[in-house]
Amino acid sequence: MIPMDKVLTWKAHLTEPHMREMLLGSAAGLTIKVLAALSLFAMNVVVTRTVGASEAGLFFLGFTLVTIVATVGRVGLDQAVVKFVATEYACGAFGKVHSVYRKAVSWAVFATAILALTLWLNAAWVTDSIFSIEGFEPVLNVMVIAAPFIAVYIIHAQALQGLKRISKSMLVSSVCLPAGILAAILVFPVTTAYDLSKYFVIASMITVVIGRFFWKQSVSNASLAPPSVSHDAAFISSSLLRKTCMPLWTVAIVHQVIQWSSQLMLGVWEDAQSIAFFATAQRTAMLTSFILFAVNSIAAPKFAVMYNSGDHDGLKRLALLSVKMMMLVAVPTTLFILIFPEWLMSMFGDEFVAASTALMILALGQFVNIATGSVGYLLSMTGNEVKVRDNMLISGALTIILGVALIPAFGVIGAAIAYACGVSSQNLLCVYQVNKQLGFNTLLFWKA
Repeated sequence: MIPMDKVLTWKAHLTEPHMREMLLGSAAGLTIKVLAALSLFAMNVVVTRTVGASEAGLFFLGFTLVTIVATVGRVGLDQAVVKFVATEYACGAFGKVHSVYRKAVSWAVFATAILALTLWLNAAWVTDSIFSIEGFEPVLNVMVIAAPFIAVYIIHAQALQGLKRISKSMLVSSVCLPAGILAAILVFPVTTAYDLSKYFVIASMITVVIGRFFWKQSVSNASLAPPSVSHDAAFISSSLLRKTCMPLWTVAIVHQVIQWSSQLMLGVWEDAQSIAFFATAQRTAMLTSFILFAVNSIAAPKFAVMYNSGDHDGLKRLALLSVKMMMLVAVPTTLFILIFPEWLMSMFGDEFVAASTALMILALGQFVNIATGSVGYLLSMTGNEVKVRDNMLISGALTIILGVALIPAFGVIGAAIAYACGVSSQNLLCVYQVNKQLGFNTLLFWKA
């Protein structure tokens, strides 16, 4: 039986507007995120079973490089867009909401296009000198075209998140692309990674169109109409936006190092099949973190609004409530992965069972990521972007050092250890900074 004091605590949460919106909004977001996780998992399974491990490895490696280009090209705008759209929308500064959106899209397109063109022009050197994997150059040449489109649809997703259009945000950021690739594989003939790369580009373009449609739909009411009179009060300062973006840009780059460096180092020292083993295990382990993304999509703009309004007690309660919600889903999901790793990996093909141990290591790293709560967003939304950057730099260095030391000797297992340690250290350092800067420890969530 659930203790009465716990029942009363949850009832108290439902009486507070912010807490109630957090609970109900996260439930809706969780539904979409489950759909996103299933779409991504299904896409990975169908890709590996359709083209085989080696071709899948080429596709996943290209996917990783293009994701990095699109992330770097967003120049740290991701969380900045959420922060500014959420706070300006809450204040009724609708002209500034539009200003943030326009500047973010234009900056992202410009920067990502330059990076994508640079990679495209140097694709032969990258594939010959760094990875030396046969057949990768034509795949990369096509997939890199998608980078600007990925950058733009993520900006739309973040802007929608700032407006609290959570379901639309998640559909754009997490569902449309894998669902589009999956649909293409099921409808059209696909036999190679090169075939997949073409549908990857088309799916990214369609996702931009959907994101733009959702944005126009969300701002079509009178209160969010673009300002008809140009004046300074209706526009966000470019210098202010840059000042916020710069630390977050470093965070975004280092996050990509932590997220993908192990896979890239496998591309340097191992073959395409090893990349496929690690990529599928990593993406399967990340199924445990869908609750983190669902809660963060609601919590991040609320953190910014509550901090700016001086509601620090509410901020603490909301942060600790979010950890409780995450743990309710993360514990059983992680246990399932740890108990049935061979069965899960066999879904990609019999040869993928070899990555079962790596899956277990990666799942434990993701569990630490969830158990610490929304600490990165807490710091970013409360003016502590520099602290996030410093923590990320330490964790990124640790990930690379462990990768260089372990991957040549242990292959996929070494890559899994490097990634799990990087993710865990990054969040544990943020827990320390949240406790130091904001005065509470998210690991002690049961005390709330």
